[in-house]
Amino acid sequence: MATGTFNPPETQPSRPAHLRFANCRTLLQLLRVHGPCSKADLVRSSGLSAPTVSSAIAQIEALGLVETLGEGESSGGRPPELIQFKASHGYVAAADIGGTRLRMMLADLNGTPVAHWSTQFAADQKDPASVCSVLDEGLRAMCQQTNIPTSKVLHLTAGAPGITDVRAGIVRFAPNLTGWTEVPLRSMLRKQTGIETIVENDTNLAAVGEYRQGAAEGVEDFVFVAMGTGVGAGIFLRGSLHHGARWSAGEIGYLGVPGAPREPMEMHKTGQLERMIGGAGIELQWLERLERAGLRNEPELAELRAPQIFDLAQEGDLLALEVLQYTAVILADAIATLALVFNPELIVLGGGVGSHDRLCRETDRLLRSADFAPPRIRTSFLGTQAQLHGAISLSLTAVESKLLC
Repeated sequence: MATGTFNPPETQPSRPAHLRFANCRTLLQLLRVHGPCSKADLVRSSGLSAPTVSSAIAQIEALGLVETLGEGESSGGRPPELIQFKASHGYVAAADIGGTRLRMMLADLNGTPVAHWSTQFAADQKDPASVCSVLDEGLRAMCQQTNIPTSKVLHLTAGAPGITDVRAGIVRFAPNLTGWTEVPLRSMLRKQTGIETIVENDTNLAAVGEYRQGAAEGVEDFVFVAMGTGVGAGIFLRGSLHHGARWSAGEIGYLGVPGAPREPMEMHKTGQLERMIGGAGIELQWLERLERAGLRNEPELAELRAPQIFDLAQEGDLLALEVLQYTAVILADAIATLALVFNPELIVLGGGVGSHDRLCRETDRLLRSADFAPPRIRTSFLGTQAQLHGAISLSLTAVESKLLC
């Protein structure tokens, strides 16, 4: 008696239907990469027969995913008809929820940005419900700017500044926002906007952005270190984000600082590293030095933000150089720890503070004194847009598998 498995007729997949779907998917991917092109080009690049390509393209076109551009150049015979993927078939949205502001982007299905929107949070707008309401306002404003119906926005990815359980869509805690403990952000945004949503840690999104089209493009093992209001890291290992067992991988703001008093890590408080070299910590160091120099009452100096202090250091101001060197020493120690644990090829410094070129160069100089081969240090190519580009990338991946359904 023959042995093996058997699928009942009602559950056995239809092989022809499966092949048609696979062919459509292959051709759609080729069209997105190589378009505009002709059907003959697709026959050559796919290895499929001309009738199969024609049939599959007709199915894709019926779904509104292909547009005709007219005739191309003739190579001696009849000019070929050129087609391309219709990127305006739908759109995806990205949101970067920061400690003080919200940034948003709308992009077509090629990932090309078509609109941006940003706003500063008021003091009473940092709770979860208010943030969701402001985000919805931004989404509608971008659609209005571009005359795109909100029904054509197929997906949203939002980044939050805290520990985020991506699978459950829950922000466990975000210390720089108000009342952000165990927030079901994914379901809240779905209800507010009516759009399928992914939520992710904002620094992880920045790492995705730099990996897809920024300073870490093509680098399989790297760490993105963000320094702004907060301090965090997005860790890429073998070409994939590393979230950790409980989603807290990369929360380096809680690292202890050499020479500072040991303290327990408490999720509901900002960590020691973040307090010392986050934006507020750098500015506090600056004010202390102004105080000692008798310059605290000079408003044009006392009101400088961290990147402006580093700009002064670039110009040779001695007090600003002290602050920059203080920051670089602490940052170099944190990066050395990351390098020993993960041995990355590259460290990308980003965020409003971390992407400063002078800080990058000073940190790199300190790391070069180690016997262990230090990772390369590079500033972000995408700057404050890294999170948004990463979010768009995740949304495009989520949408791609459903375009043919």
